[in-house]
Amino acid sequence: MKHNTIDIPWGAWYGDRKLRLKFPESWLVTNFTLQSDRKISDSQISEKLNALDLLLQKKNPKSIIIAVDDLTRPVLLEELMEQLLTRITQFGVSAKRIKIIIGLGSHQGLNKEALLKKLGRFATEKFKCINHHPQDTVPIDIIWGKTPVKLNKHYLQADFKIVISGLTPHSFAGFSGGAKMLFPGLADMETIAKTHKSVLMGFMGKLGDMAQNKFRDTIEEFVNKAGLDFFIGVVINADRSIRNIHCGDYISAHRLAAEEARNYYLLDLSTMEKPFDAVILNAYPKDTELLQAENGFIPIKSAKRNLVREEGIVVLTSACSEGMGHHGLFAPDGVLYRKPRLLRFLKERPLYFHSAKITVTEFHALYHESYHFVNDMQTLIKILQQKLPENARVAVFPYASLQLTG
Repeated sequence: MKHNTIDIPWGAWYGDRKLRLKFPESWLVTNFTLQSDRKISDSQISEKLNALDLLLQKKNPKSIIIAVDDLTRPVLLEELMEQLLTRITQFGVSAKRIKIIIGLGSHQGLNKEALLKKLGRFATEKFKCINHHPQDTVPIDIIWGKTPVKLNKHYLQADFKIVISGLTPHSFAGFSGGAKMLFPGLADMETIAKTHKSVLMGFMGKLGDMAQNKFRDTIEEFVNKAGLDFFIGVVINADRSIRNIHCGDYISAHRLAAEEARNYYLLDLSTMEKPFDAVILNAYPKDTELLQAENGFIPIKSAKRNLVREEGIVVLTSACSEGMGHHGLFAPDGVLYRKPRLLRFLKERPLYFHSAKITVTEFHALYHESYHFVNDMQTLIKILQQKLPENARVAVFPYASLQLTG
């Protein structure tokens, strides 16, 4: 089907507007979109949370901590948090004895504005919200190789521990969330680095697949030692709303959520006749910062066959509303930072990157010098028009950081 224009989502957490792509009439453009066609209702949330009541009655906790993910896990938690917190306080736990901790790993802490975006006003203004810091950790009597594993002290001190995490495809953990919310989410810097070093050595699973994942098996053993009383796995819609939640045990509930998320995110490309001349990968809803933009490559990384012909072009777009962003490991001042290399999965195909919020210097701090940075979309379309055939076949993935293709 021919398209003159396609509107792609732009600026998650920062306006959630549309960016219009204007293509030449002669191009054959396919828009592989995702529909946020199902959203969980308040009554459904309440029903799912019923499983918490028996646990609270059994343990009768005096203090509770709720660990949640940050803005890089793009799910709106306001309605869920209000119901959960109301239920806990009605049980009899004082609001002063409830903490909400943001599982940042080595990401940037959330300020008041960001907390309001993520958690809503009820949770943010009535309860104590704290950002995890790798230094606020204590040993948990586990040695990983030669690394003493440490975990956030506030989490360990609570009588009752709840973890809420959204699930998105993850390059080495299969899907985010679950045990990963603690390791590396609430861990010390040495443990955080160890998780990524292990991956670099091949200690990992498959993108979008939970089977035979050595990394996740390991961190789930750590969680068993540290303790986790109630887990809420959130299946995220393309627009960051909640599609469904799975509650209970941190392993079984996570697997159910991962299966549902995979079925939702997986695109059927069986009718694709041949690879495209170009693909446009939009990093939304993980488009807050340059350091997260690489999640937009998921359609290519997960594909069972080439999405782009050998001499075709790959385009990555991201709003980068927060600019470069922050990561204690992989930012230019991070402990595991290394000079950018060619991306093997692109197989020498040219890469063009578009964002109006970063500079070419920032781009090349993370991406190889041979890759191209263009800060104006229409200029980029003109460049593509010069390099592609007149009747170019182009694929657009508006939610590329979620979209699995194989």
